[in-house]
Amino acid sequence: MQTIYVLKLRTKYEKSLTNITGRRMYRNLKIVLAVVLIVVIAVSGIFWGPALSRTLEPSRGGSTTPAIKVEQVTPRYLPGYVLEPISNTSSGSVFESATRIFLVSTTTDYGDADETIKSPNPTEGNIINKGDPIFIINATLRNDYTPQNPLPLSSNNYAFIFVTATLYSQNRTISGKDVSPTDAHIGAFPTAFLGLNSGATASVAIWISTANRNIDNYTFNLDIFGTPPP
Repeated sequence: MQTIYVLKLRTKYEKSLTNITGRRMYRNLKIVLAVVLIVVIAVSGIFWGPALSRTLEPSRGGSTTPAIKVEQVTPRYLPGYVLEPISNTSSGSVFESATRIFLVSTTTDYGDADETIKSPNPTEGNIINKGDPIFIINATLRNDYTPQNPLPLSSNNYAFIFVTATLYSQNRTISGKDVSPTDAHIGAFPTAFLGLNSGATASVAIWISTANRNIDNYTFNLDIFGTPPP
C-alpha cells in the first residue's frame, strides 16, 4: 500500500511539474512575442512615421506669419467671369457677371515657398524658388449653382473654378505673380484651381509671389466654367 501511495504521489507531482513548466514556457513565449511586437512597431514607426506625417500634413507655404492687418473679404457671392452661351450652340464666351460661388471664409498669411515650382516651358526656368517670399490666401468657397440658378453650359451645375487675387497696399496695386501650386493630375494651370459639385464646399490656397509685408487689402478674380476647360 505504501508503494502504491508513493507512486501515486510521484505521478501527480510529475503532472504538476509538467503543467507548471508548460505554463512558464507559455508565459515566456508570450513575453517574447510581446517584445518582438514592440520592436516591430517601433521600427515601423521609424520608417513609416515620417511618410505618414507627410501624407497627412496639408500643403502649405513654409513657415507662416498671420497677416492680421489685412482687411478680410466679407462672406458674399463673388463676381467673376463666367463662360456663357452666345447662341443656341454649345459654344460660348466669357462674360463678367455676378456668380453663385459664395465666399464662406478667408485667412491670410505671410510666408515663404516650401517648394520650387518649375515652369512648363523649360526656357522660362522656375516660376518660384523654395524660400521665396509669398502672400498666402486660404479661401473657403461654396458652389450655390442649382437647377433654379443654373450654371451656364453645365448639365449638373458642377463648377470649374480658377481663382487668383490682386493685392493692394494703401490703395495701390502690388505687383505680384500668382505661383499657386496646382495638382499635376489636373493640369499646369496658371492659377489655383477648384472643382465643386453643386452645394459642395472646399478650400483653396492662393500664393502670390511678393516681398511686400504691408498688404492691407485684396480682391478675388474668378473664371468659372460649366464645362471642362481646354
